[in-house]
Amino acid sequence: MKKLSIAILPLVAFGLNTVTHAATSDGKTFGVSAGWLHVMPQSNGQGVYGKTGNSPLLGAMANLQAANPDAGFEVQDADTAGLMLDYFVNDNVSLELTLGVPPEMKLAGKGAIKLGNETILDLNQFDKAATTDAYTPTISARYHFGSINNKIRPYVGAGLMYAHFSNVETDSAINDALKATKLAPFNPQLGKVKVDDAVAPVAMLGIDYSINKNWYATASVSYAHLTTKAKLNVNGTNPYTGSSMTLISGQSDIEIKPIVTYLGLGYRF
Repeated sequence: MKKLSIAILPLVAFGLNTVTHAATSDGKTFGVSAGWLHVMPQSNGQGVYGKTGNSPLLGAMANLQAANPDAGFEVQDADTAGLMLDYFVNDNVSLELTLGVPPEMKLAGKGAIKLGNETILDLNQFDKAATTDAYTPTISARYHFGSINNKIRPYVGAGLMYAHFSNVETDSAINDALKATKLAPFNPQLGKVKVDDAVAPVAMLGIDYSINKNWYATASVSYAHLTTKAKLNVNGTNPYTGSSMTLISGQSDIEIKPIVTYLGLGYRF
């Protein structure tokens, strides 16, 4: 939440500073629209890096580094409902808060995790290696071209997106695959996967179509330069003592960089 505060405070302060000075020629200061968001990640796996534990039980694999630059996770397309809240500073400038029902993002596995020359886990076999809910509130400033009374008004904008990922669930088939490797005597289990929060700059293009003096249709396309990191462990059990142990610890950078389209219906007041 600290990152979110840092990201939005400058824009919020600007908005509060202009409230008493806001004036549009038609007297309508606020706009609310609801519609459909389509998220298209321009995703690439950025490698999986890590190391094994240092237990002598792992034998030759103990302290072995794992560097797999061709492996990783790619985020798939998603759809969700969106809500746009607009505050018009004047006829041409507005501030917007973009919200949406958190979509379930699917992460597909790419490449193979190797220790030395040996493949431990082929990620290509998992079209849905993991899922996560993505909360991505965005605050932006927009410039609307033309007169406020024009039927069609294009606009450009820029802002910041805060991304929070929760409820990360992994495919149980991954654990079955791990049990078919040299790690089998340790009853390997993929531990909880954590995807880091991130803040990203956003740029957008859009157009509003005035249906009447209050109602309007809106469409936009935006791009967020969003990257994050996933951290994961493969845990196991000491076959002699029954105590838990970390077999492999690693992390993977994830490029999401989504292009987001929005179609909605709005009301100005």
